[in-house]
Amino acid sequence: MSKHALLDNVTHKDLKILPGYREGQGFDIGTARVFPMEFGELQVEYPIVLTRNKESGHFEPVVLLGLSSNENLFLNTNGWDARYIPLAIERQPFLIGFQETAESGMPQRQPMVHIDLDHPKVSMTEGQPVFLQHGGESPLLERISSVLLTIHQGNEINQTFSKLLVGLDLVESSTMEFTLANGEKHTLGGLHIINERRLSELNGDALEALHQKGFLQSVYMMLASMPNFRKLIDRKNAILSSQTDPGA
Repeated sequence: MSKHALLDNVTHKDLKILPGYREGQGFDIGTARVFPMEFGELQVEYPIVLTRNKESGHFEPVVLLGLSSNENLFLNTNGWDARYIPLAIERQPFLIGFQETAESGMPQRQPMVHIDLDHPKVSMTEGQPVFLQHGGESPLLERISSVLLTIHQGNEINQTFSKLLVGLDLVESSTMEFTLANGEKHTLGGLHIINERRLSELNGDALEALHQKGFLQSVYMMLASMPNFRKLIDRKNAILSSQTDPGA
């Protein structure tokens, strides 16, 4: 369950956020939504693919965290095992909400910082404070506000990215088949990737369109990230090995 509330420094003056990322905090997920401005960091560690948003119909970039929907191979007893954590993960338990305002007589939807009070990282007794003693924003909240703004802008960028990829016919469905070290065969479906052949056949105008929107580099970063799928399998095999041989 979630309990979303508009964050304010009176009602929530004593709120604290537990640091780090632990099992049982809602991070046992197989994918995380990401944004092109993150690709430079993400491509080093995660496979970046596309999934179709059932509500909007647009394709959204995501990183694979595991080999099934509720498996996060980057999460262990020591925390998150990666140098970069996706913004959609880092922002939790905070989120963007909208408040209706009437600036200049015109109704506006103003993005505001909200918090999920039922999130396991929220505490009243331990962790990093959300607000300073006299009500100012803590360094944690300043960072989160920046992250949420980037995500808000990234949502619009993702839609533009999706439309351009579809318009250039660069998206193709992909089913990833793999065999684990114990001999188990698995299939990971529902994913979409960049069609490298079609990308190589784009004419100058199409490439310029990608470049002008700032997406040409993003496309190549997605392609460069694909070998990280092999690293996911290696992580899974290492876990299976430790379960078979606890002393390893």
